[in-house]
Amino acid sequence: MESVVRDGGIAFEVFRPAGEARAALVCFPGGGMTRRYFDLAAAGYSFASYACERGFTVVLADHPGTGDSETPDDPWTLTPRAVAKAEIEATKRIVASLPSRPPAVIGVGHSAGGHVLIHQQAQSRYYDGLALLGWAGRGLPEFLSERDRSLAGMLDGLDNDALDAELVISAKLRYDDPLPVLNRGSSQMLIKSALPDDVRQSLAAARAPLLAVLGHASMIGGTTARAGATVDVPVFLGVGEHDIAADHHAIPASFPASDDVSLFVLKNAGHNHNVEPGREELWARVTDWAGRVAAGKASRRKQ
Repeated sequence: MESVVRDGGIAFEVFRPAGEARAALVCFPGGGMTRRYFDLAAAGYSFASYACERGFTVVLADHPGTGDSETPDDPWTLTPRAVAKAEIEATKRIVASLPSRPPAVIGVGHSAGGHVLIHQQAQSRYYDGLALLGWAGRGLPEFLSERDRSLAGMLDGLDNDALDAELVISAKLRYDDPLPVLNRGSSQMLIKSALPDDVRQSLAAARAPLLAVLGHASMIGGTTARAGATVDVPVFLGVGEHDIAADHHAIPASFPASDDVSLFVLKNAGHNHNVEPGREELWARVTDWAGRVAAGKASRRKQ
């Protein structure tokens, strides 16, 4: 593991495997979480350590305004596209600075982190594959106001700048603060299983303020539809059986340009998969899939 490094105000932490890397996994947490979500302190609960032991370089990132990343003067400007632009530019430089270029670079995003990752790929076509965990394009319409549900129906008539402006307005109507700290309930949609005390403490230590505009945008169905339609690389979709990412089998249709979309539903799990008893089953699926993506890229290069 390396110390924290910053690029463009974005904080990164790099985990290196013992030998040559199979690929680089660049991980972005969900709303209200720091990069620690992928490296929880409780023994056996670190995805970063798990993947690193299996030959992957793992790069963990903090969104702007969270963890060790810098906060802009006006956090209301942190729209999904703005966050994506800052993060993908910094990610490219961080990966380029590694001692050896990994054979493939794969984005991993949980929940709202998946939302911003889709925008990163639409802007850059940088990643060789996307692993989206706990993400669904439908959003959470049952928790939205009538105005927000109406906005979801207007998306086709808005260009990107107009959509960003509407998202900021909507977020300001919902939140008084651009970086609110949310209360954490015990909903089984978030966590299905009872947690040991050390795991609960580890998860609490990973908490961060929510990026209000990004978090709100992820609740409005269709706000990634335009970006998602451009994704033409392999996509892995991992959701919990009791996840807030509902309509599991409808999610693959969000990526019509990709010829390789995989869906895995983790049984008896909620939204925060990394603390569920079956977490290693999901981690194994992700790393096996990432290895195949990297191998497929290497094979195509030889042809």
